[in-house]
Order: sequence, then structure tokens, then C-alpha cells
Amino acid sequence: MSIKKLPDMEFQLMKTVWSMESPVTSPLLTERLRQIHPEKEWKPQTVMTVLGRLEKKGFLHSEKNGKERSYYTSVSEDEYLQVEIKNFRQRFAGGRFAGIVKALCDTEELTESDITELRNWLDSKNEI
Repeated sequence: MSIKKLPDMEFQLMKTVWSMESPVTSPLLTERLRQIHPEKEWKPQTVMTVLGRLEKKGFLHSEKNGKERSYYTSVSEDEYLQVEIKNFRQRFAGGRFAGIVKALCDTEELTESDITELRNWLDSKNEI
């Protein structure tokens, strides 16, 4: 399956699903979305529509339990993050890894801890 970039609303819903214990039901998800994003009006029908889209795209699968559906993730948050990072890298740095790292590091002051963590990560990559 090819993972595609999600529109903002679908991503917000998926991010919420990833943060919850599986399985997720529409009423539980609607309530959680209202807590996390009170500025938006998350209506049950909207949540059901977006869940259906995410299921068609292969991000979720569901099982019917009585009158309610239980939703399970088919794509992990880490898998999706890799897609987003690849797209970002292609779009903004022509695929250059060093360009992305430099851009990220130039936007904020790095702490000694950040630098140590980056060095340790780079050292671990050299060992492979």
C-alpha cells in the first residue's frame, strides 16, 4: 500500500486515534476531539465521514460490534511520519538530508543536550 499525505482534518483525526487505546469508537473519538480541539465543532456525522475516508485510504480498518463500529489503525504514526518527512525533504531541500537538518537547527538555538543527542545519533549511523 502506498501511503499518501493526509489533508489537515484527516491528519488531526488520525493523530487523535494514534493517541488513544485501540480500538476506537466514533463517540469516544468525537469526545476526545472536542477536548483536544474545542475551537472546532466536531459533529458525530463529520467524524463518521472522516473515519470512512480514512478507512478507504487504508489508514484504518473496522469491525462492526452490534450497532457500533470499532476502528483499528492500519498505518502507524511512525510510518506516516516517514512519509511526511520524505515529502518535506523533497519539497524544501531537494531531497538533501543535510539541508533539512541545517534548516531545522538554524531556526532555534540548540542546547548542549540537543547537540549531544545529534552527535550520538550520527555516530550510531556511522556504525551501520
